[in-house]
Amino acid sequence: MCCPQEEPTLLKLRLTDAVIRNFELPKDKADVVLWDTIVTGFGLRVRPNGRSWIIAYRPAGSGRGGVFKRMKIGTPATLKTASDARNLARATLGKIAHGGDPLAERKAAREADKAKLSDLIDRYEADLQRRKYVGAELHCRNLRTKMAHLLARDIRGISGAEFARVIEKLEAAGKPGAARDYRARCRAFLTWCVAKAQAIPTNPLAGHRKERATRADRVAKAEHGRALSDAEVARLWLASDPSTVNGRLWRFWILTGCRRGEGAGLTRAMIDKKEKVIRLPAAFTKQGRGHDVPITKALAELLVACPVDSRSDLVFASPRTGGLISGWTQITGAANTAVGSEFLIHDIRRTFRTGLSRLGFDTELAERAIGHARAELLVIYDRDGAEDKLRAAFEAWAAHVAKIVAEEQRRRTVEAGEGVFG
Repeated sequence: MCCPQEEPTLLKLRLTDAVIRNFELPKDKADVVLWDTIVTGFGLRVRPNGRSWIIAYRPAGSGRGGVFKRMKIGTPATLKTASDARNLARATLGKIAHGGDPLAERKAAREADKAKLSDLIDRYEADLQRRKYVGAELHCRNLRTKMAHLLARDIRGISGAEFARVIEKLEAAGKPGAARDYRARCRAFLTWCVAKAQAIPTNPLAGHRKERATRADRVAKAEHGRALSDAEVARLWLASDPSTVNGRLWRFWILTGCRRGEGAGLTRAMIDKKEKVIRLPAAFTKQGRGHDVPITKALAELLVACPVDSRSDLVFASPRTGGLISGWTQITGAANTAVGSEFLIHDIRRTFRTGLSRLGFDTELAERAIGHARAELLVIYDRDGAEDKLRAAFEAWAAHVAKIVAEEQRRRTVEAGEGVFG
């Protein structure tokens, strides 16, 4: 059991520079306070490890029964003379007499600083990284970008309507996917602010619900996304310049059917050269479990062509920063222009999945190839040599891509040349 802290010895005298300079802490004392006889409540605290100027006060309105508070206002190193310290003590005590409470104000300032949105996102990112959440940087960069106008604010003063307004603006701008991503990421972040950071008592977005879809919305959703034709895939492949990061990334998506973030965030540590497979960890995938992507000959050649960036372990690192690639709207727009049709990055995943069915592979294997297989089916396939079947599916798709690309190249020998993008 800890011993109670000994109360400091109290001495009262006129504090002068000579008194301060000549005073020595008695050997039998660990804490002495020299109180000034000129300014009540002003003193010098002397300990073995140093000295500090202090004031003692009762907050205005607390009455004679109120508890005295002690506050450090400086040290002999920062306030070099007794006169300087006394003047600061007078000014501070004067503010207290007019209703101020500097200790409470300091505490409030510390809490406000801890509750600043930008600082909370930094702490959230650090926590995700500690938990080895692979998409931590992308996840938090999205939050910072979408809430740039709120970053300097105290989260306790940001209403749920302000967080929701970001969602509404994205939806109004025709970016439903970005709105969905932000809603999910923001709610997860705010839940963390409640449960771990304890910066707010409740999640401001807890009561926010997506508007109920109309019939037109449901029809539009059903029509959203498509699979590219063979001709479009071939044009996209040829337009994807393998000497550029963006070009190599498009080819990676075509060969693997991986999600946008799974390609952009791929690290060399995930590549198992011995087993010839890319192992995407559970924290990295949307389904929350590991997903293996067999490395075909074409994919192996593509990965070898990716230069090592000394700034990061990313396979498709941004040439400018060495970090995650950004600017998806521009990247997609350049690809659309080069191919001559409109499609989304996720449509490449749909194309890969549709392509496996067209090549004769059964639904369950095709779903597992993109990481969609239901948990109960994984056991069945693990017992049934799924690895060999999956590798055969990826090899068949790679061969199909090579075939349609060769056909497109032959066609172009008699037509105008194509442009490339990077």
